[in-house]
Amino acid sequence: MLKLLLLVLVGAACVAGPTEQDIENSLAAELRSVAGAWTGTSTGTNGVLLEFRLVEGSNGQVSGSGTMKEANAPSAVPITVTGTFRQPALSLTFGGMVYEGRAVQGAAQGSYTTVGGVGTTLQLTATDFSRSITMLLQER
Repeated sequence: MLKLLLLVLVGAACVAGPTEQDIENSLAAELRSVAGAWTGTSTGTNGVLLEFRLVEGSNGQVSGSGTMKEANAPSAVPITVTGTFRQPALSLTFGGMVYEGRAVQGAAQGSYTTVGGVGTTLQLTATDFSRSITMLLQER
């Protein structure tokens, strides 16, 4: 029985898993593009949920569309997204947003360096209005 246990343990130790380099290469490949589905979440008194899809064009240009749902709003509103991605710098502008009953434009910038997402501040602006909301943008 002891010999069988040793044989199983030695055999299990010989099974090769991904190397550190394999993992780094996989992560680097994933972070090379921002194309795909994204979410943006914030917390606080009147949090915001963003759901959008990005496509990449030439020269680092990105664009997309989706929805924005303010915590206190009855329903989501459609939004458009434009921006740039020059690894790791991601800069996005959100159009069509409505926050606290007013039409606003949103802007967010950050470094896309981990699969955990981009911690950023969503800056909402309109005439005589400005609000900063802490946000986490994550690729789904």
